[in-house]
Amino acid sequence: MLELLTRLLTLEWRRSGAAIREADVLGARIWYADFSPSRERSAGPPLARSGGRAPAVPDRPRAPTVILLHGLGASAASFHPVIGPLRRSYRVVVPDLPGYGWSRPPKGRGFLTFGELVDTIEAFVASVAPRGAYLAGNSMGGWLATKLAARRPDLARGIALLNPGGPALNAEDWVDFARVLTAADASAVTQLVSRMFHRPPRALRFLAKDLFRLLRAPPVMHLVATLRSEDFVTAAELGRVACPSVLIWGEDDRLIPEGCRSFFLEKLPGVRHEPIPDCGHCPQLECPRRTAEILLQLPRLRRRRPRDPAEAA
Repeated sequence: MLELLTRLLTLEWRRSGAAIREADVLGARIWYADFSPSRERSAGPPLARSGGRAPAVPDRPRAPTVILLHGLGASAASFHPVIGPLRRSYRVVVPDLPGYGWSRPPKGRGFLTFGELVDTIEAFVASVAPRGAYLAGNSMGGWLATKLAARRPDLARGIALLNPGGPALNAEDWVDFARVLTAADASAVTQLVSRMFHRPPRALRFLAKDLFRLLRAPPVMHLVATLRSEDFVTAAELGRVACPSVLIWGEDDRLIPEGCRSFFLEKLPGVRHEPIPDCGHCPQLECPRRTAEILLQLPRLRRRRPRDPAEAA
């Protein structure tokens, strides 16, 4: 059922003008949808005047690119509700991460470690937006965006973190999350969904088996099992983030530790905090209008100078 819905969504994206592309990145095959800004679309060439010459058309500034990074076990489809509004100001690029959706890891590999995933996304961003892009990521996608902004300031023009995971918290803070994620029976999906959403969509009950299969898929289980201490986001890394940043937080998120929000607010200098009440772990799905409004403001935020080691100390 979920695969059918994804195929229908891809057809809808094509109909609305998206270019569906694939890119070979570090051996991985990344599928992505590329939406041109709606303001740059037109019905055709300008009409010619009576003298036969077309009227001059002023050059429009090229719209910036925003790349939307989905969370663990999800796909590009999870950002569908916000793509339309974002096209008013951005070129919107929405990839499936390798091993998720239609994207594939390198030949002979069933999954990528988190470190390999960061390397692959860095190369992907450099390929589709060599002059840099705004990065918006939900959950693990926000974790990836943070890592990339810390190590490649030339590629991250700004970051928007939607209920991001990844902070280097105490191990016990993640015990409850790990228990829910690794539960061995399909009934655990009901608990997972109730923790993710303020008001779980009714349609999700028909997709319970599909969701359970996604959460037990090798790319998800192996990534979690192979996480290393250096994969987590540290205060030092956040100190190196120079681009504008905004933390969008659905306040009814009961999936990841509340300490994640506190960590980013305390350690990411200059971050703008945008709490969304009556919203769970995926603001782009549950509160798309407000989420899109915040993302559209990202280019207006000021860039700051990165913190030097002496200041950090």
